[in-house]
Amino acid sequence: MDYNLIIVSLSVCIVLSYFFSEISKRTNIPSVLMLIVAGVGMGQFLNHYPDYQINFFPYLKILGTVGLIMIVLEGALDLELSKDKKSLITKATILAILGIFGSIIIIAPIFHFLIEMSWSSSILYATPLAVISSAIVLPSVASLEEYDRELLIYESCISDIIGIMMFNLIVSILETNKVGSSVGEFAFEVLATIVVSLAVGVGLVLLFKFLNAKVKLFFFISILILIYALGKMIHLSPLVLILVFGLMLKNHHLVFRGPLKNLMTRMEFRKMEKDFHIISRETAFVLRTFFFIVFGLTIDIAALVDVEVLIISVMAFVGILLGRIILLKFVTKKASAIVEYVAPRGLITILLFYNVPKSLVSEAFQPGIILWVIIITSIYMSYGLIRGAGSKELVVAESEPDVG
Repeated sequence: MDYNLIIVSLSVCIVLSYFFSEISKRTNIPSVLMLIVAGVGMGQFLNHYPDYQINFFPYLKILGTVGLIMIVLEGALDLELSKDKKSLITKATILAILGIFGSIIIIAPIFHFLIEMSWSSSILYATPLAVISSAIVLPSVASLEEYDRELLIYESCISDIIGIMMFNLIVSILETNKVGSSVGEFAFEVLATIVVSLAVGVGLVLLFKFLNAKVKLFFFISILILIYALGKMIHLSPLVLILVFGLMLKNHHLVFRGPLKNLMTRMEFRKMEKDFHIISRETAFVLRTFFFIVFGLTIDIAALVDVEVLIISVMAFVGILLGRIILLKFVTKKASAIVEYVAPRGLITILLFYNVPKSLVSEAFQPGIILWVIIITSIYMSYGLIRGAGSKELVVAESEPDVG
């Protein structure tokens, strides 16, 4: 393949993604959907040219993993911790945890009775569909009210982390058939992850201060990715580390106290936070672009026209929606009605689905279900955001004085 053609294709993808982002700001249609459609279109085009066909699956996992790191870091740098946010954070955590458990409880029976999967496989495959995608939420909620926006950012980031941990726990239980030891190891891993995250976070901040190299940011991004990969290899939950590091930068006054207070000035922290914000936002944008385009390239169109797959997907979506409505009603009454619509599935769902061990793969499950749930939840979110934006414009128009 001509390398110039590859360079042109990559550049076109970035330019397209930028325009999709601008369209998304004006229409509230998630740019992710447009990227997937663009990927599907490219895939259909490449089908007519066998010489240009490539196996994109290996790249999908790499792009998704690194993209997830950048997305969580970007989200963490937007979150301010304070006493008045304690209630919001607690509610977001409850929503994320109960949302995952509730979705699994609702979706697993659908797989068991309609696709005739075993209960263990049904629970395993329901887990990726139970996780809200921060990759879609973060760029979509910028225009919402502060409370709604922060609630959704916290919920989606926590949902990603809890979802991965839950998925790994279920895989461990199914592979070892030992519930007690798996849960014990899981609890130890969570505790170890939190302790290591705090230590590494402080170490990275101090390293940034004392490192005199002019090129720092990508050096630190590489370190974060390295730590994530090493944490994964020793069965920790490294996404927690990324979240903790971002929160420490944004809320340095809560961590660097006492003996650590004078290690860095407020201006140095702000500059460091600003630099990381820029690099994480830009990198997340690029990786998100290629991940969803590559995902679109891997989609089998034939799987989307299966009526049974569509019916099962719609049932799963309805279950997710009903569970969310009930949770929001009891957990928080301060959030507006728009929050009900924002529970898309996306990057993390795809990553977890492709991380199902070969020994636990179920031939009965149709991958088209994953795609349909992602599409339906994203469209439903778009509808809610557009409807919310219309209501705001109507309120503003009614509140303007009549000067005629």
